[in-house]
Amino acid sequence: MSGLKQKLQEKIQIEKPRTDKLLKEFGNVKVDEVNIGQIIGGMRDIKSLVTDISYIDP
Repeated sequence: MSGLKQKLQEKIQIEKPRTDKLLKEFGNVKVDEVNIGQIIGGMRDIKSLVTDISYIDP
């Protein structure tokens, strides 16, 4: 696996539990006309930006 892919894989493994918890606890919560389950489940035809502003690259 290339260096970039390896780094991405490591970051995904760190963040996956947070995403799983969000989906489990709030999967049915309405967010405008879209719910959390739709967002995490593929986001087809949904305009959005998922970000965590607490992490800033130096």
